Amino acid sequence: MNIDLFDAPTLIGLKVKLDRPIDRERPCCLNICTIGPARGPHAGELICASCGQHRGWLSKSTAQWIEHVATRFGAPTTPIVVRKAHTFEEGAPDTDTNSH
Repeated sequence: MNIDLFDAPTLIGLKVKLDRPIDRERPCCLNICTIGPARGPHAGELICASCGQHRGWLSKSTAQWIEHVATRFGAPTTPIVVRKAHTFEEGAPDTDTNSH
């Protein structure tokens, strides 16, 4: 984990491996991303470490988890795997009335 000018820990520059369903369906290079600066409601931008393409946004809850793990166990030596979080929307019943 890096530190900013005020000696506060920052995730910027940390590498993560994306393993979300979209990353399996449409991978980008090796699916290894660098965490970029936060924007709007997001804790950071996920940028492909190989080609620089935008790959998504890091949620605040995921960023807090990564910070907790890095603070407790030290900076990771390999990319942390980021998977899709479970949300209320995923648990909603299927509304497709044309199936079977």
